[in-house]
Amino acid sequence: MKRTLALVLAVVLGMSLFLAGCTQDTPPESKAPSTPSSAPSQTGDVPDGKEYPAGKMTFWTYGMPEYMRRYFDGYTKREDSGAQGVEVEMVNYSGEAEVRQQVMMSLTAGSTDDLPTAISTFPVSMQVLAENGLLKDITDQVSPYLDQFIDGAFDQATYNGRIYGIPYALQPKMLFYNNDIFEEYQIDPARMSTMDGYIEVGRELLEKSGGEVKLSYVDPGSYTWRYWFRRGLMPQANGKIWSDDGQSVVLDTDPGARLAFDTFAELFEGGMLYNAATFQPAQYEAAREGKIATFYIESFWDSYLRSNLADMSGSWRSMPAPVFEQVGTAGAQAIGMYCVINKDNDPYTDLFVDMMLDFNLNTEARNSWSDEMLAEDLPTEHPITKTLLADPYWSQPSDYYGGESYKQMVTLSYENQSDNLPVTENDAEADTIISSELEKYVAGSQDMDTTIANIGKLLRQNLGLS
Repeated sequence: MKRTLALVLAVVLGMSLFLAGCTQDTPPESKAPSTPSSAPSQTGDVPDGKEYPAGKMTFWTYGMPEYMRRYFDGYTKREDSGAQGVEVEMVNYSGEAEVRQQVMMSLTAGSTDDLPTAISTFPVSMQVLAENGLLKDITDQVSPYLDQFIDGAFDQATYNGRIYGIPYALQPKMLFYNNDIFEEYQIDPARMSTMDGYIEVGRELLEKSGGEVKLSYVDPGSYTWRYWFRRGLMPQANGKIWSDDGQSVVLDTDPGARLAFDTFAELFEGGMLYNAATFQPAQYEAAREGKIATFYIESFWDSYLRSNLADMSGSWRSMPAPVFEQVGTAGAQAIGMYCVINKDNDPYTDLFVDMMLDFNLNTEARNSWSDEMLAEDLPTEHPITKTLLADPYWSQPSDYYGGESYKQMVTLSYENQSDNLPVTENDAEADTIISSELEKYVAGSQDMDTTIANIGKLLRQNLGLS
């Protein structure tokens, strides 16, 4: 191992400030799970004929695990799974930081007996854990199926050319907008296809509504960096935090980063952003009252709209994220993935991988599961494999979106994606520093130039970089 477990634990604990309270991007459970779906297997080449011993297969996750457990339970019940005697247990933690700390507590105690088969993780911590041999290399198991996934699906699940995570979701940046507002003020939503057009629409909405309708919103806390920048403006603008070798800080001198920060400043200082904490009732109420016209956020927002603004069915629409014309790419995809723990004598490692491949490749089972989720206003995930995306199911119209096919819009948003920001071992601390300085900016205690300068200075000081 290149680092000691003590160092890994220090890194994980250092992530706590940024990650504490961060849940999976899915809404809270609103209804009790029903009987799991158990559609027949149609995975094609996924290995079968395996038999697994009766027992409990455990996952550690966060947010709302039941929607995934529904699929897993259905899989184990199939006759061809070889896992009829396996019980699936999903342990729900408060967030990524708690999951990581629990893993490290077991490892530093010198025992892996209490560790699960797999965990949810972010790319930052995935790389740290993989580097230290704490995750199982699953390259050989998943490589035969890589060409069935959309381009880039495994990019953030890869470390040093080897695959340590298997994705269940890629959530592209999108734009959700209240069509009623645009009809009332006679503004063509298509104008928002570019970032310049998006800003122009924001100014026009303010003028026509007498300042009552804001283009979008800003979270006064740490979500500003997460949703506006890391997954949005920064990769869209070709912005950089680090030099290509990861050894120098360039955020405060990089022209792409400057474009991203200046664009946000134009929106914020222009009064186009409603101040509201993300995922909180006040935010939903402001949207219900027509004070927030759009949400610039990942595709998971669909679940939040349907769960928290069900009474606005027919009002909302969606489209790909606006692009900087000088760059031309939409926002980066946020990955949802599981990683297998490198645990001795775990009988369910292969079962877990086969189950996740089935989730991504089994058209009939996946569509059936999605129908169950949507019927109960529970989260679902858009497919990330070519066969599923080609199925007519994933272009069906949606009543909630006024007859528009939201599914088709997500597929369209997979195209023309910008690359995610490169992840380094310093990103966890960097996220904390950048988020804190942006909070000061949103609070009005410093201007954008000061914010950018402070970020550069603190990154160099705290991380010992040039």
